[in-house]
Order: sequence, then C-alpha cells, then structure tokens
Amino acid sequence: MTDATLSLDGIEPISGTIETGGDYIRFSADTTLDEHQINGPHEGQLSLNGADERVVLESYHAIEGGGCEITLRRITPSAS
Repeated sequence: MTDATLSLDGIEPISGTIETGGDYIRFSADTTLDEHQINGPHEGQLSLNGADERVVLESYHAIEGGGCEITLRRITPSAS
C-alpha cells in the first residue's frame, strides 16, 4: 500500500492509502465523508510519490466503525 492524498472537486482533501490495479485505484482512509456530499460524479486529483494523477470517483463506501473505501478510475489524457 502507498500513502496518498485525494482531492475531489468540492470536498476537502483526505489522506489515506491506495492499491492500484489497471485503470482502477482503491483508496482507503480513516476519514468518513458526508454521503450527501460524495454522491454524484466527482473528478479530482490523487497525489502520491510527488506525482499527481487525475481521477474520477466510481464508488464510495463507509466502513462500519469508521473510515471509508473509495474506488477511483484513472482519467487518461486524450490523444492530441
């Protein structure tokens, strides 16, 4: 697992850890988010190891006892 910071449009940045697999990233954090605020499409930025990557929210799940798990999809740059 790698430490990362997730900044989604309209939501305060949160820190957590990620696991990657292809175009998808699983982000886990000790923070829970307001489900009314997180529901709906969100684009954002994932910062890890000094690099930033554009992502879009695929799903959000609060974890019983605290924390959350967020599935993100990488936004690939369009070909010029």
